[in-house]
Amino acid sequence: MKRFVQLGVVIFTVLALFATVSAHEGREIGGGEYTIVFGWRLEPAYTTLLNGPEFEIKTHEDEQPVEGAEETLQIEVSYGGRSKVLKLRAVWGEPGSYTADLIPTQAGDYSFHITGTIGEATIDEVFESTSGEFSTVEPITDIQFP
Repeated sequence: MKRFVQLGVVIFTVLALFATVSAHEGREIGGGEYTIVFGWRLEPAYTTLLNGPEFEIKTHEDEQPVEGAEETLQIEVSYGGRSKVLKLRAVWGEPGSYTADLIPTQAGDYSFHITGTIGEATIDEVFESTSGEFSTVEPITDIQFP
């Protein structure tokens, strides 16, 4: 019986991790040279909690991580007609992964605009939570108690 419980915990953990990873949008960028997988660092996203966009860039042909993009790309967040450029940084120990810090203060849909270059490729991509590929920001009251 104990083995079944342990196996159940392992299966639940794997499924939970898969659910988090699957809440990201993947697409080809840079004329098809690269692939990007984009979403919130923590999903679902809630107001007033530290979060931020995260994404991974790989070469399309051989799926090698693309390093150094924090030097050549810029990310801008938009919400309700307002926008702000965020400080993009590489994720330590995860080649090809990038993030920026953000505390969303309003519930609703956010969009992220990534611009710049990778090698010779021009990057100009918009990711929107309205597409349903990553979560909209939910009010913190949804998870507060009491």
